Amino acid sequence: MSSSLHHDLKRFLRFWSEERSLTALLILLLLYMFVILPTTRSSQVFALIGLPLFALMMLAGLLTMARTRILQTVSGIFVISAVSVRVSRVVFGVPGILQWDALFSILSITGMVVVVLWQVYREGPVTGHRIRGAIAAYLLIGMSFAFAYAVIASLVPGSFHLPAWASQPVADRAETFLYFSLVTLTTAGYGDITAIDPFARSLATLEALIGQLYPAILIARLVSLQIQNPPKKKSGGEAS
Repeated sequence: MSSSLHHDLKRFLRFWSEERSLTALLILLLLYMFVILPTTRSSQVFALIGLPLFALMMLAGLLTMARTRILQTVSGIFVISAVSVRVSRVVFGVPGILQWDALFSILSITGMVVVVLWQVYREGPVTGHRIRGAIAAYLLIGMSFAFAYAVIASLVPGSFHLPAWASQPVADRAETFLYFSLVTLTTAGYGDITAIDPFARSLATLEALIGQLYPAILIARLVSLQIQNPPKKKSGGEAS
């Protein structure tokens, strides 16, 4: 029994060291950001469902980035802290820890972005998993800025002009700030939420700039990799 469990654990860890893990990470992100998170506003049950999915997403990043002992330790502290604080805030209702929740989440997500982009941009043929990993990194960037906006809103009341539908307490505005972050990242700019505080405006400007540069740099890098690693021609059709 223990040998079987050990074997399954090794297979699980091996999976997260492969390019396939980039696709799995994207699926987790899509479920969390566009299915679970929007429903947490109306249902505490979905907020509780989102916790294990958030933990699994953080664990996926940890297993992907943990290549050395130092990196394992540092990333492990960030991920465990992020999940612990999130559980304390959502399940036990511990007050005054929104900033810590956002801080540890930003640190964990930033580490995930770095490692995902390292896998996407490293030498080798361009695969579908790499492209999906690039999309995952793009969404992670938007998520990290959403946490940053939540911190600003909690520290500086009135730093954002919010419509009536986003008038819930700051601690419950995860979906609201994620919406604002993705709208800013993609430069859609609907204008229903606006940054008023100077630091919030600067952060939104930085995110919009990243949103413009990221696709251009990504496409240039992937095209370069494709030129350097052209697909191998099949020998079956060659004349004998």
